[in-house]
Parts: sequence; structure tokens; C-alpha cells
Amino acid sequence: MGNAVADLMTSADRSKVYKLAARTLGANDDDIALTDSHTTGWTKALQTIRLNAGDVVLTTRSEWGGNWRALQHLAQRYGCSVVVMPTIEDGSVCLKRLSALMSNKVKLVSVSWIGSNGGHIEPVVAIGELARAHGATYFVDASQVVGQIPVDVKSIQCDVLTTPGRKWIRGPKGTGFMYLRPEFLARVQASGEFDGLVDDCVSVAAKFFESKSASLPLQMGLKAALEQLQQAGIERIQQSILANSRRLWEGLQTLPRVDCLSKAPPQHGIVSFTVNGLSGTDAKNRLMKKGIDIVVNQAAFTPLDMQARQLKEVVRASPHVCTSSDEIETFIREMHSLVKNI
Repeated sequence: MGNAVADLMTSADRSKVYKLAARTLGANDDDIALTDSHTTGWTKALQTIRLNAGDVVLTTRSEWGGNWRALQHLAQRYGCSVVVMPTIEDGSVCLKRLSALMSNKVKLVSVSWIGSNGGHIEPVVAIGELARAHGATYFVDASQVVGQIPVDVKSIQCDVLTTPGRKWIRGPKGTGFMYLRPEFLARVQASGEFDGLVDDCVSVAAKFFESKSASLPLQMGLKAALEQLQQAGIERIQQSILANSRRLWEGLQTLPRVDCLSKAPPQHGIVSFTVNGLSGTDAKNRLMKKGIDIVVNQAAFTPLDMQARQLKEVVRASPHVCTSSDEIETFIREMHSLVKNI
């Protein structure tokens, strides 16, 4: 009897994860698949894409390095072309030039909503309108978005959207989830190719993208994180993160030797910068001794954007809602000391 009750509770809890994930993305429960990372979900979805020689795949300058490499393999396999969408000055997609670039040859549009190096935000809704108008499949990597910015997959009109459970959601590593548009799943069904998992008598559902050996304890951790997200409210979280990141960015503007990736106040929680005369690793190690945790992004993380900016690495600070004003002031003060002693 005890085991039966435990199983029932686990089933109810697992159902709640789908509901919470769907609410976070503005989706329906049945359109959600639970994964162990963004990469797993995104790669599985990409494996359903079938192309022909001469077809075109469009991607963003801020594309995640792992996605970029997978798209290159796709091009080699099918003889198609991977084309980087034209950009405006800040590196985001130029919608006017993209519109002129669209044609019936474009079969897949892949967008990293916010690059890992923390630059611009891509206009995912407008890109979605163009992709839909031309019948192109539309993938959105929302790894740096979900948990800090409101998401509505129906407005974006994407076929696939992926996110890890960690990062801004603050769930455990080894979790994630993805949205799969019903019309996309229907096309996968019609193609007759789904790695041998289904036949014509079985409907392809989002759950087919899940692992059969998922960790229930990790998923319960994801459930707790999503519950906290819903309780706090994404609009309030966004406002708090923006206030923290902009205060941090403003403080960095006053320091010599420090160059922020974004020349305008940030529109999200990632503040990236370089320190003239000091490597990112050295800056990270010195700040960690002061109890300040930052990340160093290498060029491989966002290779196209980093190459365009002629950067080998950036230091990334990401204040969240739990970051206090005192902690931000301490960070700015320690950065001042750091650059003073170079």
C-alpha cells in the first residue's frame, strides 16, 4: 500500500511539472517534453529535419556553439547551406534584410534568443512571422531567456523552443524542457521518419522526445523551481533582474580598462565585459577570492558573434532576484580595486 501511494504521488507531481512548464511558456501541457538539458531536446528535434541539396538553413550571429556545430553537420549530410542572417549594428537580426532573404528555399530558421555571451536580444516574434509566412520550420533556443523574461510560444509562432532547467529558472542541472508545436509534430508524423519509434498508426506526441530513464528526483527539483517562478511572477522577476543588471552595468561604466559588451543599458540579466590588461580567467579567480562568482565565456560558446566582435573571451556577471543591492555595490567596489591594481 505504501509503494502504491508513493507511485501515485510521483505521478501527480510529474503531471504538475508539465503544467508548470507549459504555463511558463504559454503552451498546452501536451505540447511539453521533459529533457535533461537544452542540448538534448534541441538535438532530438533537429534529427527530425529532412533536407535536400540546395535548401537553406538560416541562423543568428549569436547562435550557441553547440547548435552551430550541429547545423554544420546537417549541411554536410544533406548538401544544404547554412546562412547567417544579416544584422544591424548591435548584432541582432536586421528584419528588413531578412525579409528580402526569405524564399521557398529556406527550410529551417534557428535562433538563439539571447546569446550566451550576453549581447543583444533577437526579435523572435518578428522572425517567427517571416518563418511562418514562408513555411520554414522555426527553432528557438531560449536557454538564456526562460526564467527572466516572459515567454509566449504562440506569439513567437515557433515549432520548437528549448530551455535547460538550470540558469534563470534555478532548477537542478540535468533538467530541462521543450515546447513542440502540434503542427510540427504532424509534419514529423507525415514524413514517416522518426528514428523507427512510431509507425503510421501511432501519433507522434511531444513525449516521444523524452528519455525513458529520466531522474524523478531531478524533475522534482525542477518542479520546485518552477513553483517558485510562478509564485514570484515573471514580470516582477524581470523588473528585479533588470534593475540589478542595469545598476551593475552603470557601475562598470565608471571604471577604466573595463569595456562592456553592450554599449546601452542591458535589456536582460547578463552583463558581459572585458578587462584591458587582464585575462577573463585571472579576473574570475581574483573576484572568487572575494566571494564573487562570475563566469568566463570562451569564443566557442558563441563563435560567430565573438568573431564578429574580435573577442576571444568575455567575463559574464548575471545578477538574479536573489542578488542584493549590497552585493552589487561590493562587486563594483571590488572591480574598482581590481582594475586599479593591474
